[in-house]
Amino acid sequence: MVRSAYFEEHEQFRRTVRAFLDKEHEPNLKTWEQKGGLDRAFWCKAGKAGILGASVPEAYGGPGGDFVFSVILAEELGATVGTATTGSSLMTDIAVNILLQFGTEEQKRRYCPGIVAGEISQAMPLTEPSVGTDATAITTTASRDGGDYVIDGEKYFISNGTGADLLYVIVKTDPALGARGMSVILVPGDSPGLTRSKIKMMGWSCGDTGALSFKGVRVPASNLIGREGQGLPILLAIFLEDRLQIAARSLGAARAALKLTLDYVRERMVSGKRVFEFQNTQFVLAEVRTDIAACEAFLDTSVMRFREGTLSFDEGAMLKLWATEMEGRVMDKCLQMFGGAGLMDDMPISRMYTAARIQRVYAGTSEVQKVAIAKAL
Repeated sequence: MVRSAYFEEHEQFRRTVRAFLDKEHEPNLKTWEQKGGLDRAFWCKAGKAGILGASVPEAYGGPGGDFVFSVILAEELGATVGTATTGSSLMTDIAVNILLQFGTEEQKRRYCPGIVAGEISQAMPLTEPSVGTDATAITTTASRDGGDYVIDGEKYFISNGTGADLLYVIVKTDPALGARGMSVILVPGDSPGLTRSKIKMMGWSCGDTGALSFKGVRVPASNLIGREGQGLPILLAIFLEDRLQIAARSLGAARAALKLTLDYVRERMVSGKRVFEFQNTQFVLAEVRTDIAACEAFLDTSVMRFREGTLSFDEGAMLKLWATEMEGRVMDKCLQMFGGAGLMDDMPISRMYTAARIQRVYAGTSEVQKVAIAKAL
């Protein structure tokens, strides 16, 4: 079915992403489980396939696409059942939009070609051990010392945190100013004084969620993104993009779960009948299909409004709330159709069910989204 939010070049990109994931992602899950995560070769192959840095202009080595390409990447990643094992992975690529919107000419020319090629993976360390949804309460500091910034602090629950080559670290350059004292500083992943460790998660067994410690990490003052004190506006500028890609991933995952479930109930026999022949099964799956259709319409409308510049902050919150809650409902209903088999760890639906729970918590809980929506009322 043709979806109105996308042009032909978007659909061509979707086919490219789908082919890449089918070839390079799904067949390697067992290997990555043994290694404990994705390897460097995967990122380089993604770059070679042309699916990274889609919004990077041609002047900096990219294809010059719009953010919609990242939404498509997210949806197809979600529709890949293996993403329940590897996590958000490729979606940390959206951090490049911080660089494109607020970075200097020198920063863009230095990092964009490597990002597009898959040679530089990214992460955005914001959350801290004692600071979750209130980003303005971070305590990590960056003190000016001559021509450098010296960074001290702890970051937690960071996607792609242990493997990223380039970190967009959210710090306080002037703690006395509170939210107005926040800044974003680029930190290479191999910087002295930076230590990183992987956090074992309930879902995403091969995902890279990390804890980062900065102790006297020194970087040039030229690594500052934008201006000092511009950290919060920078974060707000990319929140809508983050909401769109998370919603797209939820949609893709729900669609994949429905397909798996349909295949199963058409073959599984109970009391001499296929499970699909029971009216209860048909009614439940009808609800699932309707939920998915509603989410698809919501996402596509939001994509069009984002392209036009009319998607509001609270509407982005509504999208994230609806899509992730929808994914949770769908996974619960689909797993129930599998019965006891659905609880087995080696069954894709089991991992997808567990991974879906993360979506309602990270990148702003459902409750936080409701607060943003209520404020707009």
